[in-house]
Amino acid sequence: MRLLVIGAGMAAAYLLQELGVEAEAFDITVIGDEETACYNRVLLSSFLAGDSAASELQMLDDSSYLSSVRFVAKSRVVALDPQAKSVSLQDGARLTYDQLVIATGASVAKPDVAQTTLEGVEEFRSLADANRLRAAASAGARAVVVGGGLLGLEAAHGLNALGYMTTVVHRRPWLMNRQLDDEGAAQLQRTLTGRGLKFRLNAEVVELQSQGGRVSAAVLQNGDGLPCELLLFATGIRPNIDLAKTANLDVDSGILINCNMKSSSPDVFALGECSQLGDQCFGLAAPVREQAKVLAKELLGVTHAGFFARNYPAQLKISGIEIFSAGNPQAEGDSLYLRDEQNGIYRRLVLREDRLVAAVLVGDRRGGTWYNELIRKRVNISAFRGALMFGPSASESMQVAAVAA
Repeated sequence: MRLLVIGAGMAAAYLLQELGVEAEAFDITVIGDEETACYNRVLLSSFLAGDSAASELQMLDDSSYLSSVRFVAKSRVVALDPQAKSVSLQDGARLTYDQLVIATGASVAKPDVAQTTLEGVEEFRSLADANRLRAAASAGARAVVVGGGLLGLEAAHGLNALGYMTTVVHRRPWLMNRQLDDEGAAQLQRTLTGRGLKFRLNAEVVELQSQGGRVSAAVLQNGDGLPCELLLFATGIRPNIDLAKTANLDVDSGILINCNMKSSSPDVFALGECSQLGDQCFGLAAPVREQAKVLAKELLGVTHAGFFARNYPAQLKISGIEIFSAGNPQAEGDSLYLRDEQNGIYRRLVLREDRLVAAVLVGDRRGGTWYNELIRKRVNISAFRGALMFGPSASESMQVAAVAA
């Protein structure tokens, strides 16, 4: 069975991991446009900051079954013909398949002002980007990072560690507005400010100034100019669907799939950030890993329950600051708070009808997985509400004490 995978990122790596020794039952070819295949993008900011070596990003080990997998690096698929079950590469080569997996990932969603050829205007999405930024680093140089979400803050942390004087521009009222409430974001901002980062919120870059073909300043909508030698865009992601679109597969924001990971064309699957189930696309590692498990079973003909989109918690660490978010951070209800500004800790739990509906943890994410299970299973917490903030052990002890009494 000829299995062709377009894309050599984290999604492809997860799929190969899930296939395991069963990969030997296939003739597998993985095509990627980068020099390095199957590395962990989640660790890119750590690599940029110098906290991790490039070798630590590799997701695949030296398992013997991988010797049968053919990796085609620095190559791009330019055309897909589902009827002929073939793809054409940029060098003119043509490959055929029995089953095809499109795992083309996503690109940085850059605003119009970023469409420029000026030197010093960069993005942070790949290992090559990180290497280029590290090579250009100069202590005391000024950097502006556009985007105060996860990607932007990770990039800002890395640049700060390289010696850049870094300012983050975010068009929303608070950082990581999709994962945090306003108070949690404020605590995160205070901690990051203490580590040397600067912030401009409710702000947007509307113009670039240059000198000698290189960016010299980013101009905000209020007219303020932020001098910079580096302008980095980290403004979210956009699924890479052009290949699927030109092949007449059904697409929306991403490539439309069903719960078996199948696209609208027979024997063509989509996996990872480029895929869309219902109205949901996937930018976190957790759902992509689940997708890979389902797809591996589908390809092997093993019975499975299918992949179904749900609300996934965000578990991450920015500049050493632990963050966890589950449920809607702006959810209304009875809120329990724990604030320890001196130690950079903020915790908020939102309750509705004796059930936990949201959890925001900044600076201390212990108990996060447990909180997510309480939310997902809609557990009645009335018996241990008083200990809920302090995690599962305290809550269990409270219940035991109540029974003993």
